[in-house]
Amino acid sequence: MNEIIDRQQSLLAAYATYFETLSPETVDQLSSMVSDDFAFRDPFTTLHGPSDVCAYLAKAFSDTENPRFIVTHSAIDGDMGFLRWKFSAKVKVIGNWEFTGMSAVTFTEDGGLLTSHIDHWDAGQNFYGKLPVLGWIIRRLARRVGTL
Repeated sequence: MNEIIDRQQSLLAAYATYFETLSPETVDQLSSMVSDDFAFRDPFTTLHGPSDVCAYLAKAFSDTENPRFIVTHSAIDGDMGFLRWKFSAKVKVIGNWEFTGMSAVTFTEDGGLLTSHIDHWDAGQNFYGKLPVLGWIIRRLARRVGTL
C-alpha cells in the first residue's frame, strides 16, 4: 500500500511541476503522466485523451501572453489528488488576467498514472465578468441576487 501512496505523491508532484513549467516545448510531456483515456474538464471544455488535452494546453500560448500557473497547495486523499493554483496571463480582450483555482485529479489503481483532471474555478467572475459588456451585466445580476 505504501508503494501506491509513494507513486501517487511522486506523480502529483511531477504534475504540479509540469503545470508550473508549462511551455510550448514541454506541453507534450503530459502524455507520460496520464492514461490513454485521460479525461480533462475545465469551465470551457471537456476533452478525452492526452493528445487533445496537449493541443488545448498548447493553444493557451497562442491565445494569451505569458500564461503561468503557480501551485500553492497539494493534497492526496485515497485515489484523488488536489492542486490549488494561481493562474496569470495577458488576454487581448481583458488585459491582465489572474485568478485562483483548484484541480481534482484521479489516479489509476496502482497510482502510476492520472485518469482525470477537473478544474474548479469561477468562470463567471474570473472570465466572463471581465468582458466589457457581458461583465457589466454579470456584475449587475450578481448584485441583484445578492440583495435577495
